[in-house]
Amino acid sequence: MTTLCALPSLYSCGHEIDGGDDKVGLLHSTYDARPDSESLRNRMTEDGYLFLRDYLKKDEVLAARHRVLEQLAAEGQLDPSAPLMEGVPKPGKNLFFQPELAQKNNPPLQHLLYHPQGRLMSFFASFLGGEIRHFDFTWLRCISPGMGTPSHCDIVYMGRGTRKLYTAWVPLGDVDFQLGGLMILEGSHKNERLQKTYGQRDVDTYCSNRLDDPAKTANGLNGWLSKNPNTIRQSLGGRWLTSEYRPGDMIVFCMDMVHCGMDNRSNRLRISSDSRYQLASEPVDERWVGDTPPGHSSAGKRGRIC
Repeated sequence: MTTLCALPSLYSCGHEIDGGDDKVGLLHSTYDARPDSESLRNRMTEDGYLFLRDYLKKDEVLAARHRVLEQLAAEGQLDPSAPLMEGVPKPGKNLFFQPELAQKNNPPLQHLLYHPQGRLMSFFASFLGGEIRHFDFTWLRCISPGMGTPSHCDIVYMGRGTRKLYTAWVPLGDVDFQLGGLMILEGSHKNERLQKTYGQRDVDTYCSNRLDDPAKTANGLNGWLSKNPNTIRQSLGGRWLTSEYRPGDMIVFCMDMVHCGMDNRSNRLRISSDSRYQLASEPVDERWVGDTPPGHSSAGKRGRIC
C-alpha cells in the first residue's frame, strides 16, 4: 500500500480529483495518541470525523469479510477461479448495495458491528457518554469495478431522529487507492449555508397536494449534492481527504459531513459497511429500526403541504 505523501490520480464518479496540496490531502489518524473521550468529542467538533487506525480487531473484520464473500459465492456472484478472499466478481456481474447480506445469516458482521461488548459499541458508549442504540439496518456495500458514490451528507437520509447521530464506516479488507475508498470534504460539517438549505431536506418527503410529485414514489429524490467532486469542493471550500485503509480501521463522522466514494479501478470488489449509532435516550429515525426497517420504501414516505 502507498505510504508516500504524494497522492496518485484519484477518481470519483468518473471525474479525476483536482490535484494540489490545497485541493486534496490525507486524513489524519485520530487515535495515535490514545486520547480520552472528551478529546475525541472536541476533535469531532473541530474536524467532523475521527480516523481510528487499527481500532477494531483484524480477525473479526476478516471473519465478516469471509462470510460476505461466502454469501456472494453461493449466489454465483464471484469468479470461481479466483481465491475467495480476493473478492473478484464474475465477469458481467455488477454489484453495489447489498444490505440483505448483512441482515440475513451473517453472525460475524453482526458481532463486529453490534455486539454490546465489542470494540465498536464500546467505543460509542464511551464517546457519547451513555447507553447507546444502533440502527437495525446495515448499509453493506460490495462495489464492483466502476463508479463510486456521489457526494452527499447523511442527514438527508436519516434526519427524523436526533441530529447527534454518527456513521461508522468500516472497510472489510485492505482498500488501496486503486480499489478506492471513503473521501471526506474538509470542514464541510461547519458550513451553515449548507445546513440551512440542503441539510434541511428529507429524501422521503413529498408534496401531498401535488399528485404528480415524483418524490412520492419509492424511487424519488436521491439526495446527492453533486456527481462532480471538484464542483462541490469549489463551492464549499476545503480539501478532499482520504487514505488507504486496512482491516481494523474505521472512520466515524457526523451527519453534516460531506463525503463520497472513490471509483473502484481494480478488478476486485470493495467491501465496506456503514452503521449508525446514537444515545438511546435520543429520538430515533423510524425508517431504520425494527425487524424489517422500511427504509426508503413507500412505507417510509411522509407527505407534507408544499
